[in-house]
Amino acid sequence: MPVLFHIVDFNDGGIESSLIQWLRVFDRERFSVTLSVMHSSPAFENRFRTLVPPDVGIEILADKEWLNYFQTRRYARKLSKLGRVGRDVFNTLAVRPYVKRRIEALARRHALIVDFDMSLRRLAGQFGTAWLGVNHFSFDARLGARPRKKRRLAAQFARYDGVAALNQHMAEEARRMFGDGLQRLSVLPNAIDIERIRRDALATEPPLCDAPYIVSVARLDEIQKDHRTLLRAYARLVSAGDIAEHLVIVGDGAFRGELEGLAEELGIAARVHFAGYRNNPHALVAGARLQVLSSRYEGMPMVLLEALALGTPVIASDCPTGPREILGDGRFGILFPIGADDELADAMRSLITDEALMHRMRARALERAEEYGIAASNERFARCVSELTSARR
Repeated sequence: MPVLFHIVDFNDGGIESSLIQWLRVFDRERFSVTLSVMHSSPAFENRFRTLVPPDVGIEILADKEWLNYFQTRRYARKLSKLGRVGRDVFNTLAVRPYVKRRIEALARRHALIVDFDMSLRRLAGQFGTAWLGVNHFSFDARLGARPRKKRRLAAQFARYDGVAALNQHMAEEARRMFGDGLQRLSVLPNAIDIERIRRDALATEPPLCDAPYIVSVARLDEIQKDHRTLLRAYARLVSAGDIAEHLVIVGDGAFRGELEGLAEELGIAARVHFAGYRNNPHALVAGARLQVLSSRYEGMPMVLLEALALGTPVIASDCPTGPREILGDGRFGILFPIGADDELADAMRSLITDEALMHRMRARALERAEEYGIAASNERFARCVSELTSARR
């Protein structure tokens, strides 16, 4: 069955990483896959293009230089306020009609369009093929206080033959928010290639520090990821006793300068290592004593699944949505309340100082990872596709 996966562009977020995982793990006996990308970003050309499996076709929808004028300036951070207005007008008058024609042509060659970031929601349901929209974030966190946007998105989501939530919590939010407005609602967790993750973890990395370390892997976006809480918790840990562990933060973003300044202010800068973005963070995660995710909200965070595959114990905020479901209400990792740096410090201390607990968490992590591996993921995807295409026929 020919399937088209679509994303608007590639940057450095979890959606891009989860899409690459799906492109790697889908069952080649059942599906042939094409990837469509609206705009070819520097991140796609410099990093992600080489990660796309060679048997996956790539279609760049805005494939004319003139269609990318404003987007190129945006990638270069040269788009002014007036430029953003111009971009919106240009997208409406030129880019969207052109992309619509490209999608219509691609739809004739595919039985299913998987709109992986729901950026084609204005076109969903058209062209005689089945459409699946994938939502990656908590509906409550993003739409709960925005009734006008919720109404607009409800009308657009209803055009899809099906909408996939990444976990049961997110699906329950969608049912409360949209009621019977969605044609079909599925739970389709992110997939991981466990063996590949473990092979990637064998890559040699120049050491960032000579000490044992705690790791965090997330873009430096304080609106969502909340590294401030992590830094304050780590400072509590350092001030309370003589611990050997340093803190390694993998990721980049607009808040890096502020976070480096906070580490200085807290007196921990010498022990906090900002590693920047890494194509392959798995070696750093595998070598860590534990991994921390301190987000205010999530969807189905890939970094937790990848840490479990490596047997690295995990501490995560009990945020909507994802961590509680992945960690089995705390059986496969430790949960702490959002923003509670004191409780995060206690959780890190308990793992660092209790080797028996550390050993149990490592064993349980490996056990849990199998539920998101290739075989289980393909069965879930095949069931979802069968329901959608049968209903469309």
